[in-house]
Amino acid sequence: MRLTFDTNICSYILRCHPVGMIERFAALDRSQVWLSAIVAAELRFGVAKLASVRFNAAVEAWLAGFDVRPWPVEATHHYAQIRASLERAGKPIGGMDMLIAAHAIAEDSAVITNNAREFHRVPGLAVQEWAIASPR
Repeated sequence: MRLTFDTNICSYILRCHPVGMIERFAALDRSQVWLSAIVAAELRFGVAKLASVRFNAAVEAWLAGFDVRPWPVEATHHYAQIRASLERAGKPIGGMDMLIAAHAIAEDSAVITNNAREFHRVPGLAVQEWAIASPR
């Protein structure tokens, strides 16, 4: 199964450089890892909000190392089903997380996250939780 990262784990790696998590990331088969354009947009929003040249360089270098995939039309169907299901259950999640989840399902991928509580609510989504540990 292919893998994709959500925004919070990318941001954490970029800000804190946790050795264990970076080692785990480095061990992945890079041909099986991709990022959603939604995650790229959120990371770039963080850069714009901080107005940090250094963080901008880090984000752009990070994104350059990935296959950043456009949000496909197929994901619109998954998004509609996810949102309707979560609203019926009274357990909505953030809008961007729904878009990332829909994209992951469309790409037959698991989402690697530190926000498993939200992503586990999404029916049919494979989730891998990478615990945040203190940087060494």
